[in-house]
Amino acid sequence: MDNPVDEKTASEGQSAMDVSSEEKGSAEQSSPETKSKKPLSFHLAFLGLLFMVFIVSLDTTTLAVAIPIIARDLGGTTLQSFWASTCFMLAVSVVQPLYLSGSDVLGRKIPLYTAYFLFIVGSLVFALAPNMATVIVGRTIQGLGGSGLDVLNEVITADMTTMKERPKYLGLLAIPMAGGALLGPIIGSLFTQYVTWRWIGWINLPLIGASFILTFFFLRLRPVEGTFLQKLGLLDLLGMALFVAGCAAFVLPLSWAGALYSWGSWRTLLPLILGLVVLALFVVYERVPAQPVLPYRLFKSATAITTFLGGFLHGLVTYTLNTYLPLFYQAAFYETPLHASVTLLPMNVMSLFFSCVSPISVSYLRKYRVNIWTGWVFLTVGTGLLHIITPASSVPFRTGLPIVVSLGIGVLFTVLVLPVQASVASVDDTGFAAGLLVFFRLLGGLVGLAIGSTVFSSVFEKSIKALGTLPSTLAALENSQAAVGFIPQLRDLRGQVGKEVLDQVTGVYSHSFHVIWIVLIVFAGVGLVASCFTKEVSMEKEELGRQRSNAWASHLHLVFSTPTPTPTPQVRESVTKSLPSPPHSDHFIPHTHTMSLLRSNGVLSSCEPCRKSKIRCDHAAPCGRCRRRRKPALCVYQPAPMSKHPNRMDRSSTDFISCGSGSNITTSTSISSAWTSPLPPPSLVTPPLPPGHLRDGYLADCSHRSTSTPSTGVFGPTSYLSVLRDDVNDGSSSIALFAKSLQQNTSAIIDDSQVQLGAELLLILLDDFALYEHMATARFDHCQGDLFPPSALRLILSSIRNMLHEAISDPANPLPSLLILSRSIFTASSKPLIVDPAITHTEYFSCMSNRWEIIGLVFAVIGSSACLLPQHELAAYSPPNRPPLDKKGLAAVCVSASEICLRFFDYTGVISEQLCWATLEHASLLTLLYGDYDYRPYKTLSALITLLFTLGYHQRDATSKLPFFRAEHRKRLVVAAYAMDKGLSTFLGRPPRMIRRYITVDPPLDIAFADIIASTPSDFDRCPETAKVCLFVHMDSLYNEFILQRILVQRTGASTEKLIAVAHELLDNILLLIANRAVGGGDGNSVVWIMSSLGLPPAGVLAVELLHQSQNPDSNFQSAGGVSRSEIIQNLSRFAADLEYVVSKQAGNYDVCQQARSVIRHILDRVLGGRVPVVEAGEVVEGEYGSGNNKGDAVGEGTGPGFVARDWISWDFNAWMDEDSDLVRWLNSFE
Repeated sequence: MDNPVDEKTASEGQSAMDVSSEEKGSAEQSSPETKSKKPLSFHLAFLGLLFMVFIVSLDTTTLAVAIPIIARDLGGTTLQSFWASTCFMLAVSVVQPLYLSGSDVLGRKIPLYTAYFLFIVGSLVFALAPNMATVIVGRTIQGLGGSGLDVLNEVITADMTTMKERPKYLGLLAIPMAGGALLGPIIGSLFTQYVTWRWIGWINLPLIGASFILTFFFLRLRPVEGTFLQKLGLLDLLGMALFVAGCAAFVLPLSWAGALYSWGSWRTLLPLILGLVVLALFVVYERVPAQPVLPYRLFKSATAITTFLGGFLHGLVTYTLNTYLPLFYQAAFYETPLHASVTLLPMNVMSLFFSCVSPISVSYLRKYRVNIWTGWVFLTVGTGLLHIITPASSVPFRTGLPIVVSLGIGVLFTVLVLPVQASVASVDDTGFAAGLLVFFRLLGGLVGLAIGSTVFSSVFEKSIKALGTLPSTLAALENSQAAVGFIPQLRDLRGQVGKEVLDQVTGVYSHSFHVIWIVLIVFAGVGLVASCFTKEVSMEKEELGRQRSNAWASHLHLVFSTPTPTPTPQVRESVTKSLPSPPHSDHFIPHTHTMSLLRSNGVLSSCEPCRKSKIRCDHAAPCGRCRRRRKPALCVYQPAPMSKHPNRMDRSSTDFISCGSGSNITTSTSISSAWTSPLPPPSLVTPPLPPGHLRDGYLADCSHRSTSTPSTGVFGPTSYLSVLRDDVNDGSSSIALFAKSLQQNTSAIIDDSQVQLGAELLLILLDDFALYEHMATARFDHCQGDLFPPSALRLILSSIRNMLHEAISDPANPLPSLLILSRSIFTASSKPLIVDPAITHTEYFSCMSNRWEIIGLVFAVIGSSACLLPQHELAAYSPPNRPPLDKKGLAAVCVSASEICLRFFDYTGVISEQLCWATLEHASLLTLLYGDYDYRPYKTLSALITLLFTLGYHQRDATSKLPFFRAEHRKRLVVAAYAMDKGLSTFLGRPPRMIRRYITVDPPLDIAFADIIASTPSDFDRCPETAKVCLFVHMDSLYNEFILQRILVQRTGASTEKLIAVAHELLDNILLLIANRAVGGGDGNSVVWIMSSLGLPPAGVLAVELLHQSQNPDSNFQSAGGVSRSEIIQNLSRFAADLEYVVSKQAGNYDVCQQARSVIRHILDRVLGGRVPVVEAGEVVEGEYGSGNNKGDAVGEGTGPGFVARDWISWDFNAWMDEDSDLVRWLNSFE
């Protein structure tokens, strides 16, 4: 489940950027945000959607008043009349989720055109029906088509608009929706009385035709990748079948209960129970398919759950009121259906008004919870006020009072879709979420009608019996199921039945309807309470989904062809060279972006494969043909030579645009890009280069770049500047000022190639920012965080998201805006970050999004999350219709991106605390990806330690003038680097770089840590999974004792008894941890790290001691530490098996664990099987670090299956193994 804090911090993101004024040294973004103008095709397509909404709303409400006339003309029975009035709604409710799932997998247009076709066919069948059976068939077909039209209009609106602008368009959609519901009964009555009821079907054809023409020609949505057969294979056909069967079996008895059959009848109970069982099986099965009908990811947010519940309850109350309120007016005031519709006209008009005003007000307030609460309050109160309308009420009273409830109906009708769309993890799910809300509202309406029918029948039956014997003209009312159908006859009996008797019957009707209002008050109150749990999620999102509209694509061309500011076509090529390709990239389907160039005649150019094959190109990046051929890397666009810009250098004419987006990085593992060659591409160099030309080119480029003096940091007492400060106390002398000026750096000249590369990094981040944001915070669901607690990290991510969205003026073509943003980030990053000392922690972590240190930090956090989160959790956050996320590939991309951000500062020369954050997180990511034994994390940690010493964070006065939270955070930074240095040095057996006697900074307060642990007893007292922290502390203590015992054995020749006992206890605890690891794999990387860091050394000691004892049977091993030899062998066998099966291949320390496993099994084979490898005397083994002449160079120098880190098994064995040179030579024989 999503943490509600996620949604709260998302809403705080809008105000988080306001604190940027606190940065006195940062440059503000100079380019104002400009709104992108929608083209004419967008407005015409939206007009088609408005027609679609009006048709469905009109057709839903016109037939109710015409059913009696149709049954009379065609000789229909009561049962046929019932099915004719209900089959439309039943068909709509059953297949709506199928349209949602199909449109998500196949694309929007195929289900949309299918819905058009079915609706047109159904209208024709209905209009030409010769009998009631044909009417039922026609209405059912209409319902199958109307279901798609009803749900896809909101889905497509979500595709065409951003979250920020969507409230306005939802308000526009409400006009035809309410207008159709308002005019439907009137038009149905007019057609029935003055023309013919068949016009109810004929009127649909011109309207639906106009909608179809507009959407067919002007609705331009991006297609879903893949062929039709590939997409068809992704459909959850079994899930669809289960849902249709279960939903049909569930809603059918709801529709006839109390009308055709009683609730106690087997005809009602049997299908109802069967439907619930099938729906339960459907819910369980939906965890299996890759593209489920109802994705679980949509129900992970508390806001989404409460909104779906609100939609269900709103539909329950609204549909029941719209059905029974006109019947109440006909029964209580003897009105005709048309008269009742006119009486309720003000209510319907005000409902239309409020449904339009509500989303428009949200677009101005930028908050929706006030509207939701207001809607539920008025719906609850207004439903209660209906109870005071009696047969004696005046016309103005009974006309005006329902306006109160209309406010709640109208406001909630359009505003509920906003929180459910704002709370989804991926922008691609917004349309699905909107359609799902429509389904829940309709399902609530069906349940509400069933409840209303049951309540009315039971109350009416009890009340009518209390009247005694009725006249023969009213005898039909003794059957409560016929009471509703008898209502039109009441006004004809006013002269035939006594007034007193008729008033009593009218009172029974009034009382029965009042009980329905009371029941609805309860449901409305539940909705009001549920709305209190809805969170205010930020709507300042401007992303568009993968099926977004291409309506404006023809009006735009690439920024590469525009004068200012223009990147060269090397942009994508540079980032392609800078980032490694994820594994199996051939099976990865990226997002697409329009990446075409204009030819000299103004026509969009084609990519190279399409141009050479003379095939029409869709101008996407990569294009559809290249995606279908699984060759997106070949999809490049060559600028036309005749359309070359006059300001463009000659060498750029041969550059090309690589169409792999940020989600599909291809090619090499080179990481540099802060340096680009000053020479033209090799294809342009025809004559041989003169001597020194290459050198002179680099020297000229270097002189252009070397214009900044890096800041030199903090100087100690022996530095060359210390003598200038010895006699200066106030710091105001010219000598002191001169000394201080030596430490200042001038602004660096921003290199265009770096700006281009920075824009590419921002584009990678923008492509799937919602996914990355959830990944970065998901690992903190069961932990508090250390250097970056979840609250700080969410503030950083929220500020970056807002920065990206505010900078992009055209979501369809974000690269020009990202180039401007990249340049502004370079401007801000080239100056030190100056922060107000009185800044709060919320402002502090939100004010630095426009710096490359923070961008690099975010990339490193995303990469770490990709390594730490299990695959099934990543799949839950992945966008729909996308292949499974490649964890290691994404982590490799993040490593390269983070490395690029860090190298930007090698150029600017600016060092800061935030750079230390990014470097620390980058080093941690390298250990996760490549392992602790790799050289890269060791080198990066050295850079971090250099930064800390340069900034003076090792000194006590480094935190004296900081606010408390910043001082503690900086102390934790130093402690984290110190702990990583000690852990890595211990693992590798190398000297540490951070020496404690040079670090004078006070450690973080012990009280704070104790308070944190005491205030969160869940870490110790909740479930066994989170109580592992106690076991971790115990194992750390045992490992320290193990190291001390090793030193005693090595240096003093002490007995190995205590060493064996400690090693066995430590290994036993590690096996306990492995056996109780999380089922879902959430702690997989932690377990692997403990196995490699704390498990390999004691396992090596026990294995070697076993081998020693096998060669010396007379030794006293059985009594060593009171541990039996059999128990040691069993534990070693278990540990070797765990090394093979628990450690995944994606783990950074996988290789060293498997090498250690090979050595342990070799030793166990020797101990148990008696196999002794033959090694000649004096034989040595050459290894990576030199020869094996030293007896201490046991295993660990080779790279074969027997290699293992020499830290745990290659120390001086002769000091404690009785100079067993044969054993040492035998161990050296493994390669």
